[in-house]
Amino acid sequence: MAIAVDMPIPERTDIAGLRRRIAAIEGRPALDAQFAPAPADAATTRGPARLLTGVDGFDRLFAQPGLSCGTLHEVTAAETRAAGALSGFAAGLLSLLSREREGDLLWVADPQVMREAGMPFAAGFAEFGLDPARVLLVTPRRIEDALWALEEGARSRAIFAVAGELHGAPKALDLTATRRLSLKAQSSGTTVFLLRHAGLEEPTAATTRLHVSPRPRPRVAGVGRVRLVSRPGWHLRLEKNRDGRPGEVELEWDHARRSFVTPADIEPLVSDTPDRPAGAPAGGQVVAFARALS
Repeated sequence: MAIAVDMPIPERTDIAGLRRRIAAIEGRPALDAQFAPAPADAATTRGPARLLTGVDGFDRLFAQPGLSCGTLHEVTAAETRAAGALSGFAAGLLSLLSREREGDLLWVADPQVMREAGMPFAAGFAEFGLDPARVLLVTPRRIEDALWALEEGARSRAIFAVAGELHGAPKALDLTATRRLSLKAQSSGTTVFLLRHAGLEEPTAATTRLHVSPRPRPRVAGVGRVRLVSRPGWHLRLEKNRDGRPGEVELEWDHARRSFVTPADIEPLVSDTPDRPAGAPAGGQVVAFARALS
């Protein structure tokens, strides 16, 4: 014979408080702080599948022109002092992507990056055409919390892209962690960029790995001096590309047009013609003039 017993049902607020206490004990963020998950069909409804830079030398490195959206990409710099080049190139890509997709940008910076490279600058984002009001900056205290924030952002329908600044090669950022980020990005259609300062070539589930370094400033023609004011430029080396082939390219950012451009000093002034004369023959031996006797 069954006996009905009235058991008190815990209030929802009590459950939420219990979850927060468990999370605090385990040293992780509370579960009720998660972003809303993306719908199953988000990958097909949240904008273009390709991000075109407008520079053919870069866009044509892929099987279909442009960088694939809705996946994980790694952008690395060999040294922390190249932080400006790394974040500037990422800001240009994210600016282009923000014009095609709605929502906010989640920017996560780990503590080591904040100490070495500083905090992202709102006016700098604006110079690249990226609205600072659409940037959600997260500065966690631990690398584990940074990875958690990246995963939650990758699965959110309110986020059009995620950028994670990480320093070096933390143990938590292993192949499994990048695979989790890649799967969440592909499921939601949210593009994820891992910006790795002083990063090493390690196994990764990212679709591409781009190495970024500052492009040397061109010299003024006929003067031999370095141009003091010029557009920001980068030398890119596509080290890993599951969507095409590796390669190297140089490009700049035009603040007036808010777009990437081919550097003017390497862009041909006229097109090649089939009937042009052959180039000058190679020079002979170089000798010094004899000094004049006084």
